[in-house]
Amino acid sequence: MWKLQAPSSDVIKWYKNTMLDGLYSRIKKTKNGIPVLEQRLQDILIPKKADGTDDKSVLEHLLIYKPIELHALCDDLMKQIIPNYDESEFESYLEAKNKGNNRNPAQEILFQKYSGFFKKLLEVFDYEGQLSKNKSRSYKLSIEQGYNTCTYCNRQYAITIDGKNDNERIARPQLDHWFSKELYPLMSLNIYNLIPCCSICNSSIKGNTIFSLNTHIHPYLDSTPDEPIFQFNYKLEENMTYSVICVNKTDPKELNMLKSFEIEKLYEYHGELETKDILLFFKKNPSSYLSHLLNDTLKEYEYSERDVYRMFFGTELDSTENLNRPFSKLKRDILIQLGILNKDGCFQI
Repeated sequence: MWKLQAPSSDVIKWYKNTMLDGLYSRIKKTKNGIPVLEQRLQDILIPKKADGTDDKSVLEHLLIYKPIELHALCDDLMKQIIPNYDESEFESYLEAKNKGNNRNPAQEILFQKYSGFFKKLLEVFDYEGQLSKNKSRSYKLSIEQGYNTCTYCNRQYAITIDGKNDNERIARPQLDHWFSKELYPLMSLNIYNLIPCCSICNSSIKGNTIFSLNTHIHPYLDSTPDEPIFQFNYKLEENMTYSVICVNKTDPKELNMLKSFEIEKLYEYHGELETKDILLFFKKNPSSYLSHLLNDTLKEYEYSERDVYRMFFGTELDSTENLNRPFSKLKRDILIQLGILNKDGCFQI
């Protein structure tokens, strides 16, 4: 569920051309003759070339570098910006920030160390104004990312409904900052740090959870060899009750993603919905019935296995297309467990 294809070279070019000059101008902006961003920080973000002209390459890299290179660059820049910068302090910083006026002296020192710089950089990079509230840009980016469901949960459609103007642009995915923009303001406009997802995963569950390349799956980098497999079980009470569980949870980064997005809790709810529907369908319609439809009746009309699967279950047969329709992975895993599909996702009836 978490694997995304990298943006195309055309999208990267469009994004750089759209965002770079505005970012440069905001960093160089003055108000009443006074730089909005102090000169020391300007010199770090926009160094001089050998000929004395401004070098925009650092800003370009902040916009389009891939995650590993991006993190290394930001770490280097922030160490120049903030004395004794240390990511390991971020959790304590957030605790201090949330304390408000009740911070103890040590927390106040930590809060003052980071808060002012983070605020200045967030204002200059201006994610809200440049993307979140800029519909023409954010909708184009969402369309180019090209997925229909939430990257993290695959439970909800997160489609983009575009139009000729802002009034006609009525829906798009939320863009989650995999590296929190509050803690990593220099990454707040990076194209690889904007993950299309649903509001529940982004706002209600993840919030400011601190992700690290060493501890969590990055959708543009990682594809675990054994993704968590959804299985069903049921218990006999007064009425038969179904639930969904995750098994094969062995990869530490995978486990952290499941926990961060409460995937198992979310999917428990669907035991009595999608899971139950599939089980009851095959209880009433033996595999011989499906085999007859697949190999005889529908074959005459040149329906492919993928067409038949989509008609029956409303999801995608190919695991690389999980994000095209909600619950594609859940239903596929259950059908494998039932023996309708083999481990390669092909019908075996």
